[in-house]
Amino acid sequence: MSDLDSGRALRPLLSLQARSLLYGLGLRRGRGRARLLGSAALVALLAAVAIAYLWVLGSGMVAAGAAGAIPALAALAGSLAAVALVFVKAPGTVFGCRDYDLVAALPVPVRTVVLARTAPLYGFGVALSALLSAPLHAAYFSSVPASPAAVAAAAAVSVLAPLAPAAVATLVSLALTSVAVRFRHAGAVQLALSALLVVAVVAGSLALGRASSGVDDAAALVAMGDVAGALSAAVASAYPPAAWAAAAVREGSVAGLLAFAALSLALPALVTLALAARYPSVNAAATSGPRRCARPAATPRGAASPLRALTVKELRRVGSMPFYALNDCAGLILMVAAAGAIALFGVDALLASGVVNGVQLDVRTVAAMRAQVDAALPWVFGFCGAMSLTAGPSVSLEARASWLMLTAPVGAGAVLGSKLLANLVLGGVAAAVSAVALLAGGTAPLLVLQCVVAAVGMLTGFASVALAIDASRPNLSWTSPSEVVKRGLPVMVGSIGGVLASFGLAFLSVTVAGALGPAASAAVNLAAPAACALGGLATLRWVARRGLPGPGWGE
Repeated sequence: MSDLDSGRALRPLLSLQARSLLYGLGLRRGRGRARLLGSAALVALLAAVAIAYLWVLGSGMVAAGAAGAIPALAALAGSLAAVALVFVKAPGTVFGCRDYDLVAALPVPVRTVVLARTAPLYGFGVALSALLSAPLHAAYFSSVPASPAAVAAAAAVSVLAPLAPAAVATLVSLALTSVAVRFRHAGAVQLALSALLVVAVVAGSLALGRASSGVDDAAALVAMGDVAGALSAAVASAYPPAAWAAAAVREGSVAGLLAFAALSLALPALVTLALAARYPSVNAAATSGPRRCARPAATPRGAASPLRALTVKELRRVGSMPFYALNDCAGLILMVAAAGAIALFGVDALLASGVVNGVQLDVRTVAAMRAQVDAALPWVFGFCGAMSLTAGPSVSLEARASWLMLTAPVGAGAVLGSKLLANLVLGGVAAAVSAVALLAGGTAPLLVLQCVVAAVGMLTGFASVALAIDASRPNLSWTSPSEVVKRGLPVMVGSIGGVLASFGLAFLSVTVAGALGPAASAAVNLAAPAACALGGLATLRWVARRGLPGPGWGE
C-alpha cells in the first residue's frame, strides 16, 4: 500500500479511536442534551479545581522563593497525567484488543493501525499536560519577566513533556499486563495493593491535617512551596530531560529545548515502530491466560446450596475485578481506617488535634460536646457502609453471561439474594474488624454496637434498594464496566441516598441527644438503621416476587 493510501486509511482510524476514548470517558451521542451538558459541566468543574489548586501551588513556590523550580514541576505534572492515562487506557486499546481479528484483517499496514491506536493517547496526554502546566507557568511568569522566547519555550515544553513518559509507560503497561494475565491471582494482588494505597492516602491526609493545624495560611502556603520545590529539584536530578526543559524556560537554552524535543519525538516513534514490528506477538502476550496444570479429580463431597454457590461466585467476581472492588468497597476500607484511628488516638484527641481538616476544638469544648459526639459517631460508620454497594451494579455486570442468570434453575429471590449476601459478607467483615478495633481502643460497648448497627443497617438497606433498581432496569449492553460501576443509576441512587440519609439521621441523633439525652439518641441510632434495612429488604423482595423479564425469573 502506498503512503497516500496509508494516510487515507489513517484518518478514519484516528477518528474511530478518538471517539472510542471519548465514549469510554462517558461522552457519547444519543445520551440526551441534558446528560451531555452535565458531563461537560462536570469536566469543566474538575478542570477548574485542578487549575486553581496548581495555581495555589505555584504561588506558594513563588512565595517560598522557589520559583525557579516551577518549570521542572510543570513538566512533571504533565508527564504524570499522561502516564496515568496510558496505564488506564493502553490495555485494550493499544494491546490486548478484543477486536484484534478484525484489526488484523484490515487492508492497511500494521504500523498504520498501531499509530492510529497510540496517537489518541498521546494527543489526550498533551491536552492534559497543557491543562495542568498552564497555571504553574502562569504563576512562574508572574514573578519573572515573561519574554516571548520564554513563553514559547514553556508552551513547547507543555506539549512535548508527556510524549516520552507516555511511550515508556506503554511498554511498562504491556509488561505488567503480560505478567498479570499469566498470574491466576493478579486481581487479588492488585486489589490488596490498591487498598493499601487508599489507606496510605488517608493516613497521609490525616497527618498533613495534623501538621498544618494551628498554622496560618501564609505559613502553610510557604511550607507547601518548599515541599514542591524539593520535589522539583529531585525530579530534575533523577530525570535529566526535566532539567533540559527547565533550562529552556528559565534561561532560554536552545540546546536544552532541542535535546528535549528530540527525545520527546524520537522515543514515541521508536516505541510505535517496535510495537508494529511485533504486534501479533504483543497482543498474544497481553491476552493469553494463565497456564493451567492438570489437577487430580476432586473427591466427591456434599453439594453446596444454590445460594451459597451463587454467593461465592459473586465474591470471586468482586475479587477478580479490582476496579469494581475499589469503587464499591472504598467505604469499607475507610471504615476500618476510621476505627483504627479512633482506637489509636481516641475521638477526643482527633477532634482536638486538628487532624480532621476543618475541625479543631479545644479539650473543654470536646468534653462539653461528649453526648453530641457519641450521637454522631455511629453515622460515620453508617456513611461508610452506605458507600459500599457491590450489589448495586451486580445484575448489569452479568452482561453477555446474563442468559446463565436468567436460565438458572432457581428463583429470582435466590439470584438476587446471593448478590446482596455477598455485599453483606464484605460489609460484615469490615464491621467486625472495626468493632474489634474500637473495643480494643476502649470505646464503650454500647457505642460500638451502635456503630456496627449503623454500618450494617445502612449497607443492607441501600444495597437492597440499588439492587432492586438494577434488577428492574439492568444495563446488559455496556462496553466498559465503569458505565455501570461508576455511572449507573442504581449505584448513584443508592450511594447518594445513603449519604444524604446518613447526614440527615446524624443530625437527628445529635438533636435528640441535646434535647432528650444520650439514651434517646442511642435508640435513634439503633432503630433508624434497622428501619432502613427493613425498608430496603421489602423493596428487594417486592422486585423478586414480581419477577424479571426472561425465562427462569419467576418464583
